[in-house]
Amino acid sequence: MKNFDFDTFPDRKNTCSSKWSELKSEKEIPMSIADMDFRSPDCVVEALKERSQHGMFGYTYVGDDFYQAFCDWEKKIHGSDVKNEEIIPTAGVITGLQWSMQALTGKGGALVMLPAYPPFLSVPKNLEKPLVTMEMKPENGKWNWDKAEFERIAKSGKIDTFILCNPHNPTGRLWSREELCWMLSISRENNIQVFSDEIHGDIILPGEEFVSVLSLPMEIAGDAVVLTAPSKTFNLPGLQTSCAVIRNADSRKRVKDLMAKSHLPGPNLMGITAATAAYRGGEEWLREMISYLKENIDFTEKFLREHLPEITFIRPQATYLLWLDFRKTGWKCDKLSEKLRDGGVFLSAGTNFGKEVGEGFMRLTAACPRSLLKEALERIEKVIKQG
Repeated sequence: MKNFDFDTFPDRKNTCSSKWSELKSEKEIPMSIADMDFRSPDCVVEALKERSQHGMFGYTYVGDDFYQAFCDWEKKIHGSDVKNEEIIPTAGVITGLQWSMQALTGKGGALVMLPAYPPFLSVPKNLEKPLVTMEMKPENGKWNWDKAEFERIAKSGKIDTFILCNPHNPTGRLWSREELCWMLSISRENNIQVFSDEIHGDIILPGEEFVSVLSLPMEIAGDAVVLTAPSKTFNLPGLQTSCAVIRNADSRKRVKDLMAKSHLPGPNLMGITAATAAYRGGEEWLREMISYLKENIDFTEKFLREHLPEITFIRPQATYLLWLDFRKTGWKCDKLSEKLRDGGVFLSAGTNFGKEVGEGFMRLTAACPRSLLKEALERIEKVIKQG
């Protein structure tokens, strides 16, 4: 097994990094944006070098190599059979979500489970669709949801859209096969279009199982739109390459037609090059990254237990995100954000994920060198103990 270096990373300041740019001071540690501070796999870097040396960067299209690499990855990693023609390459998962929602749904409401990744709250509003929410709650060491409430909303006639986050951002919860089949069956029975964001679906922690909607029976999930990308898996978001997998031929045509009429660009040349290389050669890197990530989560859990027992989190099953519960400190998100940033740590405020349900929570991105994580946690400790 090759050993990859996750303990060091190049300085990202002054590189147009969104995560490392808007800081209060040069010493602030940003752990807000879901962007890993790990260097991408060597296979990606080498593929980009080779392509750049060709020296020609004219108009291009997505070739068969990318489609085959993606289909092979889905089959090997998730047991999903995907055909080339079912894939619509897009510049981003949220881009694919908004345009496919516009093409496939009307003005009915969009159901989102809270807490929710902020774009899931804004995309329905962009399309003038009412936002309908239901709250997930921490119970018995897990983020739970109310099946009866889901069914009531689905049968109300007020929604035509369900945005599923699988795995869930920000809690890191995984949905079981039984849960997914039930949700999609209820949605299908009530003419609700399902959009499943599976962008974190490759980052599954040891001992856990991810079930892709693409692996479910066609009679249940055949009409769903599945959105995914290599961007979280291999730290490639700046290369803007994603996929919308749409198995229903009529739905796929409607989405393609709308995107074409809108002159919406697809992925760029270097993004396709990087994604293809990652899907073909990045599996070993991913396995070691997940192992390192697990140790980071173990470290955080131990640190909080020993130094800051008032701050807790339910251990995620997937993703590199930690949904930290600061409510026992008595501080709300506005104060938490201000105090923590003054203390040199930038976390995502929980209220961005739902104003009421996220109050008192902060999201931390744990995919970084352990030394950086340790320094951030020590700064948090100092802020909380100083009051």
